[in-house]
Amino acid sequence: MFARISTQLECTESALWQHIDKPASLQFVASPMLAFAPVEPGALDGEWEVGREYSLKLYFLKFIPLGLHTIQLVKVDRDQNVISSREKGLLAPVWNHDISFHETKPGTVSYTDEIEIRAGWLTPFVWLFAQVFYRHRQRRWKVLLENEQQ
Repeated sequence: MFARISTQLECTESALWQHIDKPASLQFVASPMLAFAPVEPGALDGEWEVGREYSLKLYFLKFIPLGLHTIQLVKVDRDQNVISSREKGLLAPVWNHDISFHETKPGTVSYTDEIEIRAGWLTPFVWLFAQVFYRHRQRRWKVLLENEQQ
């Protein structure tokens, strides 16, 4: 099953790149709905690395454990403004996430999350959660970018 959620962000492509390639931004935009704790201390410091497998403890509402979640970036294309990750976890053995964005006019970026979800009989429920979660993430992106402009 696939989910596709889009929004408009008030920023430039370069302003979004300043944040989107940092794991700290993932922590911010996922919070408080989801939280990630690296199995390897310091793994989420710095910038994402293509090919590296990040093993994370996943928590719902910061305290309900959801098992391990693995993120591996397979593509970061700054020319095309695309980021692709292959992810998996306890509830969703396949959670492939593609981010794409482009400036539609000066100071406005069209941003899209596309997620492939395969979770067996749980797929419709995980898909429904993804619909809620990625809308939350996109609202949090707006907050992060607004705070940057102030």
